[in-house]
Amino acid sequence: MINLYLIRHGKAKSGWNSFDPGLDDNGEQQSKKIALELSSIALEPFDILSSPLSRCIQTAEPFCEISKKKFDIEKRIIEIPSPIKNLEKRVIWLKRVLPLTWDQLLADKETKDSGIDFNLWRKNIIKFLLSLKKDTFIFTHYLVINSIISHIKKSNKVVFFNPDNASVTHLSLSDKNLKIILLGKEATTQIN
Repeated sequence: MINLYLIRHGKAKSGWNSFDPGLDDNGEQQSKKIALELSSIALEPFDILSSPLSRCIQTAEPFCEISKKKFDIEKRIIEIPSPIKNLEKRVIWLKRVLPLTWDQLLADKETKDSGIDFNLWRKNIIKFLLSLKKDTFIFTHYLVINSIISHIKKSNKVVFFNPDNASVTHLSLSDKNLKIILLGKEATTQIN
């Protein structure tokens, strides 16, 4: 059995006004705290992977320092692609689609007009997870985690639960089968 730990990034400086915000002061503290927690469960051999976005990289760095390991960037665990470049309109789109099912999101006019293949985005995440060969700590995003949990639970919801910033969702992988060991701590939160 392989242990997979999905760590949602710490609180970002600006959740809605930037495509790639770093962590705010609270997020930096969260990343240091979660690094200590992760170091208490990390058993060699293990890998550390991060989304290419700053908030995930900055959340991973303290754990890398403690474990004396480097992380690799993994593009397949980046946040959901936005069909809209304008940040203000992107916020409106996100707020509109988060309560939907995946079928409803795919039928959304702005989503369809964008030409983005959200099913491919979701499939690539699962395909990537199933390819892992050892325990892995994955620093990623709200909707990536939700997409994975919805897949495991065979749910069509875009948002299955509300993983808090710097929360850890623990999965197992055995014989190409993903199972939930423990969902991360939940909070009322916005994507940031």
